[in-house]
Formats: sequence, structure tokens, C-alpha cells
Amino acid sequence: MYLNEATLLNNVRLRYLKDKIYTYVGNILVAVNPYNDIQDLYSTQTISRYRGKSLGLLPPHVFAIADKAFRDMKVLSQSQSMIVSGESGAGKTESTK
Repeated sequence: MYLNEATLLNNVRLRYLKDKIYTYVGNILVAVNPYNDIQDLYSTQTISRYRGKSLGLLPPHVFAIADKAFRDMKVLSQSQSMIVSGESGAGKTESTK
């Protein structure tokens, strides 16, 4: 598979249709606002599933990125940062709560 705009958009679209709103593109997490609630997407059980797991072991999720940044901060004793970017209404606020 070639990584270009068309294949990326098609992959994100297919995942979105299955309520999989997060997609990795390398070490970048792409999120699509579902404009509805997805059951257990941000539950305490979901948080627990991602805690301490290596990136890529579980499906893409904002909790995986947050956990990796936290673990890297602790292990490397180095500050971490995340860039959250997108259009108005894209879901940035929900993803960063």
C-alpha cells in the first residue's frame, strides 16, 4: 500500500464507518469527530486497558498517546509535549479532556 492522500483518506473513512475514530499515521494520531457518543470510548475501563501498554499493542487511541508521553517523561526525565490541531468542531476539546 502506498501512503498518499487518497489512501490515507480512504483508510480513515473506512475506520470511521466502524466507529474507529482514531488512526495512526506513523507516530501521529489522526482523530475524526464522530459527532455522537461512542460507548466506552473514554471510560475508566478504557483508560485501564491502555495504561502501561506499548504504543501499537492496542488499537489507536488518544489514551495510548497520553500514556506514552507520560511514561517517556518518567523514564527519560524529559518534558513531553503534544500538538493538537484541527478545524473548529473537529473534536480537539473532547480528545484533550
